[in-house]
Amino acid sequence: MKYVATLLLVFFLAPMAWAQNPESTSSCHCFKDRVYNPDKKFAADKYLLTTSFNSFIAVNFKLSKSQIVMMKMKGGVDPDTLLIALYVAKEGGVDLDEVLTVLEHEVSWGEIFASSSLNGSEDAKDVFAEIAAAKGNDVAAEIVTDQLLKSYFGMKDADIASLHQESATGRESVLVNIIASHSSRESSPTDILAMHSKQKKSWGEIADYYGFTAKETGNLLKN
Repeated sequence: MKYVATLLLVFFLAPMAWAQNPESTSSCHCFKDRVYNPDKKFAADKYLLTTSFNSFIAVNFKLSKSQIVMMKMKGGVDPDTLLIALYVAKEGGVDLDEVLTVLEHEVSWGEIFASSSLNGSEDAKDVFAEIAAAKGNDVAAEIVTDQLLKSYFGMKDADIASLHQESATGRESVLVNIIASHSSRESSPTDILAMHSKQKKSWGEIADYYGFTAKETGNLLKN
């Protein structure tokens, strides 16, 4: 425990050089299917969900999408860990690179939140407690996503709960909100989700119905 406390003190007081060059993005072509094709209607779904969620992260944390992609691909940062770390750094008043460096030493979220160097509002501390109690980073990332849906789209707890009841993932919840807030067709996020969960339409098919390509959907949110 003494080692952990020393580690936290060192990293939260000294700026670290964790590279975040927005101009040096990975040339990885992870998604072969980036355009909706009615003959393979589900093929572009993963790309659509990923690009829209990256945009959502970028706009919430004042980063470029290229920075987000680089941190995930070249930085080797797990997407869930990155999302949680971004939230903790912003709400706790510390640098992102410091949080990521501490995590490399297998320090738990609970130990990080116990550090006196971490600040935050009472609401943020409540979320920190939820993150610390979560069973895995995937669950904690969903908690953070819910907070961002509230702050960015103004969603109420009941609205988020209705999406959860339909087994929507965080990425799906973000996508339906993006489409609902930018389409000329009047549909609620719940209505749009039902097209996928009940009518079994692909996300590419749904975006196409609302007049967006996968790439356009990923570019609807801007800093």
